[in-house]
Amino acid sequence: MSVKDTPFLEHLDTNYAPTEEELPALRNIIQENEGILTDLDAQIQALNDVRKARADFIQRHFALLSPLKRLPDDLLSTLFLALLNHPDNRHAKMSNTHPAVVLSHVCRRWRQLALDTALLWTTLRIYPPVLPQGYPYGAYSANPHLSSQMTAHSPRVEVTRRWEKEVEKILTMTRGWLKRSKECTLTIDVHAPDVAPQIYPHHPTAVDVSPKAETSGLTALIEAVCDASRRWKIATLKISTTRLTSSDSPFRRIFTLTEDDVPLLQDLIFSVNASFGIHHEEGSLIPPHRETGMLGGRSLRSVTLGPMCVDINTLPIRWGQLTDIQFNGYINVYTPFPPGDTGPGLSFDCTQALNLLRLCPRLVNCDLSLVPYSRPLESFGTVSLPDLKSLTLRYSVPDIGFVSCLQAPSLRKLVLPNFLDMGLPNEHAGESPGSSLIAWLEAYGHQLTEIQFNVSTLTPAGLRSVMNLLPNIKTLRLDHNGDGASLPPTPNGDQVLPMPAMVDELFLGQFMPEREDQGNDEPRGPLWCPNLESIRFPRRGGTAFTEQDFLEFVAARRRMHSEGKVGQLREVTVMFGILQEGDLMTRLEEMGIDVEGLILKISYASRIPLRPEQAYPRDEYDF
Repeated sequence: MSVKDTPFLEHLDTNYAPTEEELPALRNIIQENEGILTDLDAQIQALNDVRKARADFIQRHFALLSPLKRLPDDLLSTLFLALLNHPDNRHAKMSNTHPAVVLSHVCRRWRQLALDTALLWTTLRIYPPVLPQGYPYGAYSANPHLSSQMTAHSPRVEVTRRWEKEVEKILTMTRGWLKRSKECTLTIDVHAPDVAPQIYPHHPTAVDVSPKAETSGLTALIEAVCDASRRWKIATLKISTTRLTSSDSPFRRIFTLTEDDVPLLQDLIFSVNASFGIHHEEGSLIPPHRETGMLGGRSLRSVTLGPMCVDINTLPIRWGQLTDIQFNGYINVYTPFPPGDTGPGLSFDCTQALNLLRLCPRLVNCDLSLVPYSRPLESFGTVSLPDLKSLTLRYSVPDIGFVSCLQAPSLRKLVLPNFLDMGLPNEHAGESPGSSLIAWLEAYGHQLTEIQFNVSTLTPAGLRSVMNLLPNIKTLRLDHNGDGASLPPTPNGDQVLPMPAMVDELFLGQFMPEREDQGNDEPRGPLWCPNLESIRFPRRGGTAFTEQDFLEFVAARRRMHSEGKVGQLREVTVMFGILQEGDLMTRLEEMGIDVEGLILKISYASRIPLRPEQAYPRDEYDF
């Protein structure tokens, strides 16, 4: 029955109330059409099933047309390597989420190709967890029987066993990576803590009742890495340990490697943190030292050394072949001795720095940590570094005597964080850090394209002088003492502290064209940094401009670039105290500014603390 055939056609969609005699007929019509509707639903479902099967059939055939399936293996493996070298994946650690592992799980062909592409497996990032040891003071009674009972049921047992299993998983991964990398050169990154420091370990009532973890797994891990040392090309070895030279140290093998064991090693980062509870043998030294043979590698070109306790000149490094060096000073670099007092330890000052630079005539990049006190340079001579492009001098700005000894015609990047000097002269240096910085810029400012310095060590006039000496800067990074270590100022008796410079709206104004309403009471200098592309303002302290001032600065520089007057400002990093305007990028667009390619890294002083990560993530090593 169709809709038009129903005897109730004239009553449909009205308020008509059927009579008692009409009810049976209505029910028959409804029942009859419900059956038809059920049949139609079944037909629709059958058609949907047929459609789904047909679509699946088409898709499976269409997949055969995928260009990836027709790519030869050499091109496909090149794409694999490109994925691995993507910035998001360059620091991926060994796990089941590592790009190489993910690729090997796509299909049979991809797995075989990934396993055959040895370069996918040449970077080993090994971060074993901290070995658990010891309990806080007062956790247990000195009663041995009671202690053993409590230990048997304590969470420390489980933690220790989990540590052992975790190390065993990392060992399995390491062996797999080494096997799959075949004979390719390796990049090794080992961050290995030996044991966690105990709390109150020497208290007379403290009892260490923790289970002794089996460290053979950690020893085997280090042995596996060192067995492949002849293939090392880049190595980062950062070790925290309480047992350096003892026969049972898991890291002993690293310290005994010779130059013949690392014939291909070009780039080495080596540091040992033994600041807590170090128990080394009588007369032994904390590495690195003269017996650390791998420092004498014949192919070594780049060296980074952490704070150490021996004279750097005694190390077996082939200085003449180095192109990159970073030396983080001696162990007392953060607590230097006052002027006139050499103390019992070593201090890396300007004289020692120049001596080191003289040994390295091929340097391209140099990063040194200097103590803030230095003896006067007397008839030192000239140190020529014709290839030096980047120079970083931490904690102290050497004075004009140092600058006059150095010849660096290729220098383009100068980094002077200087978080120790407080902008005042001292009797040893003879001049303030501000005048020292100006001496550097008078010599090299015209050739620099990147610079970083601390504004809080300068007076307002000093800051203006510094900025006027930087005509070709493209990257400007400004520091403040609030960004660095909180250390006491240099002692100067009753001398009055000068007013430090501030990065305020007047400072920003020197980067912009002068407005007519600003007046001409004081003659204005040249426009600062016409080639500026990137600027980082001090993160904590030293800034006194508003978000509106900031917006005007960015807008002016972008407008000037569109007019062909200055370089394009591409990246700005700034921290404000309180959120005021909200989305600053949107505000710039509302001001008619082209923000294409502009990166604003904006943060605010109040931050929510990050949630700590779990110590032992599970199911991470299935590869």
